Amino acid sequence: MTTEEYAVVAFLNTSPESYFARKEIARKAVKRQIYDENPHWADSPLASLLIQGVIEQNGSGQYRMKGRTQ
Repeated sequence: MTTEEYAVVAFLNTSPESYFARKEIARKAVKRQIYDENPHWADSPLASLLIQGVIEQNGSGQYRMKGRTQ
């Protein structure tokens, strides 16, 4: 798992039952400076984690840890 993937997973695990928008993940999972330099940094890690089956995406395009129930 890459550093970026780990940051996404760590953020999603703070509230595993909730879905989060890509922009919110990108903004809150890392330091503000990283987000300011590249607001789309989370796109690749999110796509990779989806392929690996670690996270899931709802119909609105939001993400959460896979296997959680509400």
